[in-house]
Amino acid sequence: MKTVRAKRLKGVNISFRTPASRRQGMVKIDFKNRMKKYNVFLMSKYGLLFMVLLILPVLLVAAQKKDLTYYQCAFFESYRLGNMAPWPGLIAEMEKVKSTDLAWQTEMVKAMYGLVGYQLGAKNKDLAKVYVNKADVYLDKLLKAYPRNSQLHSLSGAFYGYKIALSFYKAPFFGPKSMYHIEKSIELDPSAPGGYIEKANSLMYRPAAFGGDKKEGLAYYQKALKLMETQNRQKCNWQELLLRAFILKSLYETNQTTEAESFMKGMQKDYGSMSWIKDFVGAGLVEGK
Repeated sequence: MKTVRAKRLKGVNISFRTPASRRQGMVKIDFKNRMKKYNVFLMSKYGLLFMVLLILPVLLVAAQKKDLTYYQCAFFESYRLGNMAPWPGLIAEMEKVKSTDLAWQTEMVKAMYGLVGYQLGAKNKDLAKVYVNKADVYLDKLLKAYPRNSQLHSLSGAFYGYKIALSFYKAPFFGPKSMYHIEKSIELDPSAPGGYIEKANSLMYRPAAFGGDKKEGLAYYQKALKLMETQNRQKCNWQELLLRAFILKSLYETNQTTEAESFMKGMQKDYGSMSWIKDFVGAGLVEGK
């Protein structure tokens, strides 16, 4: 930019710009203003799009992340509806995560426990055996790492019970192991419901000649339910629904029909119609035949 110096007047240095220099300066200022406006335009038009594209993958990953609560509720909802078809896929998803978290692995084993019980009831012993073997691997590792975990012992006792159901002739070998883990579970934490549930199962499904007692079993189920209702903070608890189904069946099996009908109404109020419950309990028992 051209500048012309004026003569010094009383020691003051005065400068001014020629018309050509002023025009050149105005062009530069105009160019800068245009660039500022263009940048604002770009930011307004494409800035938001750019930010969305930048953040979208993060949001998608967050949306696709399935935490423990997601799986607990997925198991619960399908169980409530009497649809166990999603369970193998859900278990497989959880296994793929390869989490070393105790709560995560325990939830997987619990799901296997529920699925094996269902498959045994459906006479699918081969599929039941697959999940018994899977659970064995997890429980062996977990019990070595957490030998004083009450819930793991109750699950171990349950799976020994399943092994008896798969091969009854092995009862003399697996029976004492099952009872050891069940009693250990109660010993380690008398306030945990798991040990009482499995003790009840043992009494309900053992022949009377071998110590089976349905009324005593029902009492243990009811004790477990009281503990679960007192302690339970889990949003979706399919095990509580299963426990209530056990109690309902036991009430019918011990000829407490009036109590059973009242208990059924309470379940339906909490869980809906449960179209599968008659098959679980036995249609003959429900209908009084």
